[in-house]
Amino acid sequence: MASVKGTSKVISELRKFGKDAEKIIDAETEAIAFQIEGDAKKLAPKNFGKLAQSISHSKPKPLQRKVTVNELYGAYMEFGTGSKVNVPAEFQEMAKSFKGAKQGTFQQGLEAIKVWCRAKGIPEEAAYPIFAKILGAGVNPQPFLYPSWIKGKKDYVKNLEKLLSKMNKKI
Repeated sequence: MASVKGTSKVISELRKFGKDAEKIIDAETEAIAFQIEGDAKKLAPKNFGKLAQSISHSKPKPLQRKVTVNELYGAYMEFGTGSKVNVPAEFQEMAKSFKGAKQGTFQQGLEAIKVWCRAKGIPEEAAYPIFAKILGAGVNPQPFLYPSWIKGKKDYVKNLEKLLSKMNKKI
């Protein structure tokens, strides 16, 4: 799980304002989780929309949110496959769990490409060569979660700093 650097100092300062500050920090954490989730849904590659629909967030602990992609192929779309894999440093640990993992059989993959061909109006006979090319050359990354995370991270720190400034003015 990636964390937001630079927040611990601001949160520490905000906590000096008592219990109400905890609620405000948690509310801001929730708002940013919604923002990251929404941005990732907008940026997610669309075919049938299943990938975007699978993106959600949860609250594992107070002041902590986890945005997840629940489609098995999400990591492959985010990071790419084969020689085209590109994993940002902050997501290295998360991406390790997908490296070398097999998600279904050859036949299941071919069937998925056939469905895609039908949806795009491509003759179904093209599915095998398309799938063979994907397996050989890999798939280019189409990041959707990482750019959303970067934007959300910056906004989170900025918003917490604004809250701190606002609370300091009240004193």
